Amino acid sequence: MEPKSKILVGVLNQGYIRPELAEKLTLMEKDERFDVTICHSSLKPSENNRNFLVKKALEEGYDFLLTIDHDTIPLNNPLDFAKMELDVVGGAYPQWNMSDKNYPLYFISMDKVEGGYKEHKNRDGLQEVDAVGSGCMMLSRKVMEAVKEPFVRKFEDGFAVTGLDFYFCEKAKDLGFKVYCHYDYVCSHFKEVDLLAVYNFKENGR
Repeated sequence: MEPKSKILVGVLNQGYIRPELAEKLTLMEKDERFDVTICHSSLKPSENNRNFLVKKALEEGYDFLLTIDHDTIPLNNPLDFAKMELDVVGGAYPQWNMSDKNYPLYFISMDKVEGGYKEHKNRDGLQEVDAVGSGCMMLSRKVMEAVKEPFVRKFEDGFAVTGLDFYFCEKAKDLGFKVYCHYDYVCSHFKEVDLLAVYNFKENGR
C-alpha cells in the first residue's frame, strides 16, 4: 500500500469561520485517502498568516498545503487536487470589483495582459491560468520549496501593485511551474457590507 499524502489544511481567519466551512472541514479531516491536519491560523497581516502556513508545511514534512479563507466554502472536496499532482491549483470563487460603482462580479482566475490581469473566460473544468486566488489554493511541496518569500505584495514606488496571491503565481511561473484553476471546484464566497455605504456609493459614487 502506498503511503498517504500528508496535507496541511490551513484555515486563515481572524477568530471566526463560516459555519458552512466548519462542516466541510470536518468532512476533510475524515477523508481516509490522505493524512490530513487542520490548522487554524489568525496571524496578522495576511502575509504573516500565509507564510506561517508555508513554513509549517515545509518544516513538518507535508506534501501539500491547502489554504482556505474563513469566508470561502468549497462546494466539492478540494483535497481531490492532491490526486491531480499539480503544483499550484485553486478552486474558482467570485469576488467583486470595489472600485466600480456597479460592483461587477468576477472569478479570481486570471490571464496576464499588458498592464495587469483580465478574468479567464473558459470555465470548462481544469484550466491553465496565470494567477488564481489564495482563498482556496493547493500548493505542492515542490513549489513551496522553490518560491522564496512566497506570499508578499509587489511594490513599485512605494505602492502595492500586485496582490500577494497573484505575485506568488508570477514567481512560481517564472520558475517554470504551471498555475491552474479548476472550475468543477467552485466555492461560495461570503462578504458582509454596510448597505448604506453600498447605497451611497451607487447613488453618489462615494
